[in-house]
Amino acid sequence: MTKQKFIAFLLLPLPSFLKVLAYRYLLGYQIGKGVHIGFSVLIASKCRIGARTRIGNLNYIAYMQELSLGEDVRIGHVNILLGGRLVELGNGATIGRFNEINSILSPLARGNNDPVLTLGQRAVVTAWHKIDFTDRVTLEESVVLAGRVSNLWTHNRQDVAPVRIGAHSYVGSGIQMVPGSSIGRHCVVGLGSVITKAHTEEGVLLAGVPAKVVKQLDEETIKLVTFPTRPDLDGSADLVTASEVTG
Repeated sequence: MTKQKFIAFLLLPLPSFLKVLAYRYLLGYQIGKGVHIGFSVLIASKCRIGARTRIGNLNYIAYMQELSLGEDVRIGHVNILLGGRLVELGNGATIGRFNEINSILSPLARGNNDPVLTLGQRAVVTAWHKIDFTDRVTLEESVVLAGRVSNLWTHNRQDVAPVRIGAHSYVGSGIQMVPGSSIGRHCVVGLGSVITKAHTEEGVLLAGVPAKVVKQLDEETIKLVTFPTRPDLDGSADLVTASEVTG
């Protein structure tokens, strides 16, 4: 057992304010003011946590080279966040509960993989999702990975390729993304869709197996991609007009 792992488990029962102090002075983590860390383990070679970020209970966050959490980040309960070169959550990003988010620690990959997970400002991952970031996964600003049991994959045996979801997109329950696939900005993805290629279209509804463009977003559907993802924060940065979405 490494020194970091031993200390992290030793700190588990401590109240948050003592845990924060210990992480700062024993492991050298940079932790801002007003941070709350529940009954959870944090193990990273380099760690920075912004002000007012809250991490709930029974999370196992470990073995990444660098962990960077912005201000006002929310990580709920019973999440696994494991491995990778960099895990970066922007200001106001949210990971809900029971999510499994990991990079294969020693992949047998052809080519050069880039194990980086990026959640943009106020991006949201709700519950019970699986995200494989053996190669790069990017959820841009205000993306909502909604509902449950979606799977984002960046590896297929030895082959790896990145996955991206464009800003202000709303992704329904039970979707699948294969290595190398992507979703454009301001898109809505229907329940159970399978994204098999790079979609560059913006402001559209994608649905089906495999997913294809069904239609341009109408005024009612646009609300899904313009409503603030963190109403408790200043939502002005999340709001876009219908004309911006539809061009």
